[in-house]
Amino acid sequence: MKTVLPYFAPLILALMFINVCSASDFELIKAERNISLYERWVKHNGHTVRELKADFIVKAVSAQDVVALLKNPAKGPRWNTNARNYKIAYTSNDAVWLTYVRYKIPWPMDDQDCSLKYSFNKSDLNSPVCNIYFEGVDTEKFPVVKNVTRITGTRGKWVVQKVNNESLKITYQIVTDKSASVPRWVSDPIIHDNLFKTITEFRKLLEQTS
Repeated sequence: MKTVLPYFAPLILALMFINVCSASDFELIKAERNISLYERWVKHNGHTVRELKADFIVKAVSAQDVVALLKNPAKGPRWNTNARNYKIAYTSNDAVWLTYVRYKIPWPMDDQDCSLKYSFNKSDLNSPVCNIYFEGVDTEKFPVVKNVTRITGTRGKWVVQKVNNESLKITYQIVTDKSASVPRWVSDPIIHDNLFKTITEFRKLLEQTS
């Protein structure tokens, strides 16, 4: 069964419940505890889809800490809402790795997963701004699994910006392919809540490293 209602949508799945509208600039949706959530509607792979962005401030960490957390398979399920599995496949380049996330969806609906390639420029780690890019990728490391729906068209980035010697501003941005249409009055509160929870947990784990 392939259609998934948004009640269990995690960070990436949240983007897949779409109702078409037109906008070009990000709109502030929620701001609380130094976390700001935004959304806008963009053309992506032939469809109008929701693009999400989150800005937040984190204290006493570095771009290296952000990379380390993204690469940590043990901590991945702790900040990825509803993640059943979080796997990493390393490459010969420390600045490039593959991530697999499988999201648990209650029966009788199928679980969903994604396979992502992450990359960044090593010289940016000590720069004022470090961009960490990710995109969906087909790889034999993480083949499609029977009875699990693969999320496609994922693209986004983490932007790590130095504010001062004691804090960073981090921006998370993501878009995926269109999957299904659900009324916005149903999907919007859940989409925003899931993203806020995920970013909150990500920041909490980051600050524990300081």
